[in-house]
Amino acid sequence: MSAASAVTATVHPVRTGSGQRKKVALAAVLLGMVISAFEGTVVTTAMPTITGALHGRELFAWVFTAFLLASMIGVLLAGKFGDHFGRRPTFLGGMALFLGGSALCGVAPSMPWLITFRAVQGLGAGALQPTTMTITADLFTLEQRAHVQSLITGVWGLANVLGPVIGGWIVSHASWRWVFLVNLPVGIVSAALLVYSYRDGERPHQKLEIAGPVLAGVAAALVLFALEPHAPRSLRLLSAALGAVTGGLFVLTQKRTQQPVVPFEYLGDRTVQTGLLGGAVGGALLYATATYVPLWISGRGHGPLAAGFALVPMLAAWAVGSTFGVKILIRGGMRYSCGAGFLVAALGAIALACCAAFDASMVWTLLSLALLGVGIGPAISTSVLGPQSVVPHHTRSIVTSAVYSTRMVGGAVAIALLDLLGRTASHALVWIAPLAIVGGVAVMALSPATPPGEEIDVRELSAAE
Repeated sequence: MSAASAVTATVHPVRTGSGQRKKVALAAVLLGMVISAFEGTVVTTAMPTITGALHGRELFAWVFTAFLLASMIGVLLAGKFGDHFGRRPTFLGGMALFLGGSALCGVAPSMPWLITFRAVQGLGAGALQPTTMTITADLFTLEQRAHVQSLITGVWGLANVLGPVIGGWIVSHASWRWVFLVNLPVGIVSAALLVYSYRDGERPHQKLEIAGPVLAGVAAALVLFALEPHAPRSLRLLSAALGAVTGGLFVLTQKRTQQPVVPFEYLGDRTVQTGLLGGAVGGALLYATATYVPLWISGRGHGPLAAGFALVPMLAAWAVGSTFGVKILIRGGMRYSCGAGFLVAALGAIALACCAAFDASMVWTLLSLALLGVGIGPAISTSVLGPQSVVPHHTRSIVTSAVYSTRMVGGAVAIALLDLLGRTASHALVWIAPLAIVGGVAVMALSPATPPGEEIDVRELSAAE
């Protein structure tokens, strides 16, 4: 569940000294990457216990949507802050927010406070992910970055897969608060290593414009609140209206600024359109499934550890499917990679919906989740690499950031929408099937028929995970 590829195009010389310090700097940012990726999935298996302890089942979805929306803002701000203030201050600032949010989550006295602190945590996590990629781009040559990127992708994937399992183990053997507090020592070590090993070079002066990311986050939050089933109807209507107005202001500011976060000049390209829509649908399927499956498993009488292991097949299959998605994209174009991904994802979602509706055995549930993960992989990887391949290099970071942002927004909207539609976790999972079918058909209808054999240099593109 990554935003790591949203990097800035500007590369500045850095003062790192020896090759040993480069390795230390790489270790520092990898540790930051691990805890930010880990926190994206570790909470899923702990939430049934947390909602029981804090008596806030009705606010369950907001623990995830707050984190995702804040992460989106962090991703969009990180590139601007990195160019303006430097990579190291941006990384350390993101780490401070992340650790501060983690500590506060660990002592949260109620669900509203936990949601607030999760937003702080998400803002920091969003800043850490793209800054990690920018720092490695500063430190290593293109040839070296191919190997470094493989390492980062592997570490990211491993942290995502282990997150639910470790979260389940922590809840089974200790207080749920350690799900958040465990980040503190790792984050402190990461920050200390970066301070020792990495120095920013000189940066060209750039105007700092943050109105776009802030307006985007506020608009999305207002629209999501309009889906809150427990809020008064009048308040929900007001929130929807304010969200529309804020969204309009966002569009106006983006059309006038020289540093947009939305690639308006390329929105007419069907490959970019497909990437944005595919990112939203893929994020919706991924985050909604990862959110509601542990709750459903726990409701069937299984413990937190079993709920954590239930997500492993999907997350592992996601990584495998992503690899095949890149190969299909290169050989057959975006329509084939999108088609393969969303077809398999729809089959997996239908199978999972049947498991939830008829209370199927754990074996069938795990197989359904694996099938869904295999399909989500190509869908998500294509949504990033496809648009990257058709835009100029200097605008690639803007397009990538936009795709990753739509993935987070799609996940947040899906979690809130399923909370509105589903009375229970099993009912929410049933709705994933029509979401996969309708979303997949829409992406397929939009995707361009790129001729097979079009050259896409994946080494120059940011990895999709």
